[in-house]
Amino acid sequence: MSESAFCRNFTLLKRAFMLRQKILVIVLLVLTLILGQLPCPAANPLIQHRLLTDTIKSPLTDSLQLTSNDTLKLLQADSLIRTQTDSLTAQQPVLHKAIKKTSAPAAHVDSTQVFYYVKSFDSLYLGNIRSIDTTLFNASYFDPLDDMQTIYATLSNTGLSYNDLRFALPITKGLDMRVPSNQRYIKTGDNIRFLMPVQPFSELRYTMGSKKEQQLKVAFSRQIAQGLYLGIDYMLLNSPGPYLSSKTNDNAAAFSAKYQTKNNRYGVLAHYVFNKLEQQENGGIIDDSVFITNQETDRRVIDVNLENAANTVKVTGFGFEQYFNLSRPPAEVTDDSIPVKKNFQTGRITHTLTFQRNQYSYSEKSPLSSFYQSYDIVLDSAATLDSTYLLSVRNKIQWSSLAYKKHQNDVPFYLYFGIEHGYFEEFSSLINDSVVLTKNKFNQLEPFGGIVINLFKATRINARASIVGSGYQSGDLSFNGQWLQFLGNQSKNIGSVYFNLDIYTQSPTWFQTSYTSNHFRWDNNFDKSNIVSLDAGYRFKGVKAGVSQSTIDKYIYMNPSARPQQTSGTLNVRSVYGTFYFKPGKFTLEGMVRYQQTDNDSVLHLPALMARMKFSFSQHLFNHAAVLHPGFSIYYFTEYYADAYMPALRSFYLQHEKKVGNYPYLDVYLGLKVKRANIYLQYTNILGLAGDFRYFTTPHYPMRDARLNFGVNWRFYK
Repeated sequence: MSESAFCRNFTLLKRAFMLRQKILVIVLLVLTLILGQLPCPAANPLIQHRLLTDTIKSPLTDSLQLTSNDTLKLLQADSLIRTQTDSLTAQQPVLHKAIKKTSAPAAHVDSTQVFYYVKSFDSLYLGNIRSIDTTLFNASYFDPLDDMQTIYATLSNTGLSYNDLRFALPITKGLDMRVPSNQRYIKTGDNIRFLMPVQPFSELRYTMGSKKEQQLKVAFSRQIAQGLYLGIDYMLLNSPGPYLSSKTNDNAAAFSAKYQTKNNRYGVLAHYVFNKLEQQENGGIIDDSVFITNQETDRRVIDVNLENAANTVKVTGFGFEQYFNLSRPPAEVTDDSIPVKKNFQTGRITHTLTFQRNQYSYSEKSPLSSFYQSYDIVLDSAATLDSTYLLSVRNKIQWSSLAYKKHQNDVPFYLYFGIEHGYFEEFSSLINDSVVLTKNKFNQLEPFGGIVINLFKATRINARASIVGSGYQSGDLSFNGQWLQFLGNQSKNIGSVYFNLDIYTQSPTWFQTSYTSNHFRWDNNFDKSNIVSLDAGYRFKGVKAGVSQSTIDKYIYMNPSARPQQTSGTLNVRSVYGTFYFKPGKFTLEGMVRYQQTDNDSVLHLPALMARMKFSFSQHLFNHAAVLHPGFSIYYFTEYYADAYMPALRSFYLQHEKKVGNYPYLDVYLGLKVKRANIYLQYTNILGLAGDFRYFTTPHYPMRDARLNFGVNWRFYK
């Protein structure tokens, strides 16, 4: 794509955004364009070839010693690896043959494929590498909550708070810096992607929906100098919303850098993240029957509980990780006939520093609204402006047995241990910091260690343990263990079985212990919770099935008064689940199903059954110049008492009055792939046209009506 064509397309996009969004988008895209046009540093073609071929093989860790055909089947079956491009998947057997015959670069390698790893160098060296999705099958997944593994209860607009309908263990570490109801919109050091392109890479994703909803995602990465890579990852989500006071304006940006010396003895990763979520809060509609009977087709005239409330979430942070291999680099083999003396590897030292600052504010111009009357008496009747600041500085030093080798298959033996120091601050106030409510500072030390052992190329055992030795949460411990057993042999692989065991002793979070705001106040003396979770299952090709059992002693939950409460006994949650992915010929089918049950539905409400499926068909057009891709997706969950939502706390809480569910949500779409552009049209919640207006996933927050979305995913290369 020429520079002039790129500028014309960008000009059309920028008119859709507000002024401050325009400035940020312009800066990011201009920077992407400029950096993408800079000359690449000279690179050894053999090194580039090795990087690409090693990366292709690196993710294949859930297998025996596979042949080329086995590898191809695994790529098609595994939901993680299937995101490889069709061209790469088809050419991989040719690639393996080329590697055996010559050390020169293979002509059939798709160098436009982009891989990445998350958070740490350990992910890279242990083979935990993923691929950026370029398939049409997932092109219509534009919402951050599009997830084939679960279903989320949402509010009435894209980009607002959400709640996972799948039971998840309430695990925290140190000061809880997460925003559980918004975490998928936020970029942090824990989910930052370090891209590994062979050539300069840029990707633009744009989605336009009804009611002026727009989303923009930009990704960029390239090598700036020998061993130095820079990357940008940006997301903008802006939607005025179909109901009063439901506008969202979410921004998330991550900047990353990676440098390794030529001999890989030293390496450093660095990142900076900035997130700002601006979300209007309307407290839901006042009378659900107005929506269910469709008395008002114009949703903006339906009365809502709040008209002047909003939440703002800011998350900023930076960090770096550096490693140093204690041994010298091994000598390179120049001639197979000359024996090379292997030097003893003494592992590596890794140091990690992360800083994160979170700021939450809730504003309300009418604090005496009847919506708040059943809660605490307000401290300020003129206006609400609750602010909470959280700050963490973590320093971690670790020794591990990793050295120079990047493991293409399972690492045969991996040992690590270290210690982490955390410094934390928590501060809350009213009305622009004029009234300080709480202010706490504390430290903690946490030693940890772990091991991974692979036996006979068919058994993998790994374990990790940690304990908080001093300071905040002193005495908290965690243990995670897994046994993975591959079945069969090299010529006949019949899948694998796995067993997971998780044990935790955990203190209540700062939010559960003490909180003060204009509308809510509590000071609790909760005990530690003890958690034991067992998970077992079987995987074969594209099918995975399993069962899990979780037992929590002294479980903490948000009660019907929207306040934390602790049980005196134990809570048990059991689930049976399955996922599948098939690609017979031109058809693709993916889905999941989960049955879950709790023995105490007075403190935890879950839908008994939830399921999700996506089906598509692909047809080449114009002598393989394009691909037509129609399909549909559907999800469903049984009726249950879904948690209600409290805007002033950004939290979901228990309620026993209104059931939601038992409604199928159906989306149909048509995709078209032309070269490196994926274009799609999608009609969401199409059954909403049938006149059945029961589509709630959260009480008093109707889901969006049937609507049309248009999107394009476009990749650029130099």
